[in-house]
Amino acid sequence: MRLAFPRTSVSLLCALLIVGLLVLSAPHGALAQGGEARTIPARGQVTVARLNVRSAPSITAPIVARLSQGTMVQIQSISADGRWYQVKTGESVEGWLVAMYVSTVGETRARETAGNTAVAAAVSQTPSSSPSPTVTPTAAAPTITFPKGAVVATTNPPRTNVRSGPGTNYPVVASAPAGSRYEVIGVNAARDWYQIRLPNRQEPAWIFASLTTVSGDLENVPEVPETAIPAPPASTAGAAFASASAAAPAPAPVAAPNTSTGFGYGMSVNMWQGDKQGVANLLKQLGFGWAKQQIRWEFAEPEPGAIQWQEMDSIVDAMHSNGINLMFSVVTAPAWTRPNLGGTGGPPEDFQLFANFLGAIASRYCGRVQAIEVWNEQNLRREWEGFPLEPASYMDLLKRSYNAIKAACPSMLVISGAPTPAGYSDVAYDDIDYLRGMYQHGLKQYSDGVGIHPSGFANPPSVTFEDWQAGRYDAPSHVNHRSFYFLSTLRESRRVMEEFGDVNKRLWPTEFGWGSTPNPFPGYEYQVRIDEATQARWIVESFQIMANSGYVAVPMLWNLNYPRNTEMGAFAIVGRPAFDALRAMMGR
Repeated sequence: MRLAFPRTSVSLLCALLIVGLLVLSAPHGALAQGGEARTIPARGQVTVARLNVRSAPSITAPIVARLSQGTMVQIQSISADGRWYQVKTGESVEGWLVAMYVSTVGETRARETAGNTAVAAAVSQTPSSSPSPTVTPTAAAPTITFPKGAVVATTNPPRTNVRSGPGTNYPVVASAPAGSRYEVIGVNAARDWYQIRLPNRQEPAWIFASLTTVSGDLENVPEVPETAIPAPPASTAGAAFASASAAAPAPAPVAAPNTSTGFGYGMSVNMWQGDKQGVANLLKQLGFGWAKQQIRWEFAEPEPGAIQWQEMDSIVDAMHSNGINLMFSVVTAPAWTRPNLGGTGGPPEDFQLFANFLGAIASRYCGRVQAIEVWNEQNLRREWEGFPLEPASYMDLLKRSYNAIKAACPSMLVISGAPTPAGYSDVAYDDIDYLRGMYQHGLKQYSDGVGIHPSGFANPPSVTFEDWQAGRYDAPSHVNHRSFYFLSTLRESRRVMEEFGDVNKRLWPTEFGWGSTPNPFPGYEYQVRIDEATQARWIVESFQIMANSGYVAVPMLWNLNYPRNTEMGAFAIVGRPAFDALRAMMGR
């Protein structure tokens, strides 16, 4: 979590199932005997990047094929619950598709078919807990009149970025609220972006196809030639990434990972320019042996080489003198490291600069800081500004950082930056797929522990996404994707580790918790459903689950002591039943 700013916007993550759905599976359904004939769409077009074709209308039925975005299908029937289409493609692929991911054209008559009603649904609440970012270049009007026969795209998330070109490396020109409707006047060659008309803007704009529902026939929409698409701005993510990576490839690991860590109890704390000894006293009352403190590099090294050590020294001295292990989670980049990109919301243009800073920390505090988490929630655009939102770029940063830390202090633990629970949108990359991509680019060799953020939202820690799918659990919101469930994210993350043979290493949940408040900040409305007694019970239960898992190292509860009147304060446990419940759990 970026401490000085709100967490990921609800709007950032509303496309959670675009790829997360692709790996789900379901039981067979059967044709209804004597089902009523009704009007259904005659043809449809796949609207997401990849969509599973299943042998029956249920998410546990075998996958028989995968269709790419833009594939046209003939719709032969519809399930009784209306959530599945039985389809056939021009390549003779036959099976069932989730209807919500198929835009339709034309109508015909066909019989309903019976199917399992426990199917995946659109994400109506996003796996995030913060307000939407404000984007104000242009106001996007939600209602306009369209010519007859126009193809119209309707936005689904609460907020969708409208850009000047077909890619997230183009500037945002408008922010579209849910339900905004735009005429589609073109598609790019990959058919994953739609060119649209914007009110009060002469030039056409672009919107990410997977965040919309389309009415009309896209086959009649012309493809915009590449020569007619303006180039991205000169200081784009791709250029910056190329310059950072081309400077020098990350070398081989200088040390083998340390996989001998056991289980411990940790807490995210607020000590920067605060009461360090007071925090230490609270942790000792709890019997917790670990503290996590976020360090903003932009504050610590405002000028090249001029590292301001005073605050870090005080934090380290307080924790070390009280026998508390310390993790630094290091984020943001000073403006001087991003001369072409601007801002501080992403890594430096030269990744080695960040590695050098971490190496300096490791050298100064070897034996007194036990672990460093390398960045935070890098699967979000707002945490990884200016660079490709994919695992390869982060892994380049992690490899350099791992080597710099280990060269300076071989005993210091290097924890990979934790992705946050998310699906796919133009500003987010699904956290489980992101973790898998990290492994594909060397995570096993370049980390001592694997950072994750298993958020629980308003769901109990022992409940899983599969429970909701099977009808064993229900709640008003935040239920219809794996990312909303603490235990599901924990288990799926471990499965990725097992997939890549990293079974001796452990997960480090560097942020998790449940917020409780009668007056939640925008985007955290679900917190009103969690009273303080429930918050306490769920926190204790989650620690017990992780302690008994055998594959979790040190969970860092979010959080100990952030001010109650802030966005983070709803999660704080000081002065609340959760504090006493944790003391009792620890036998204090």
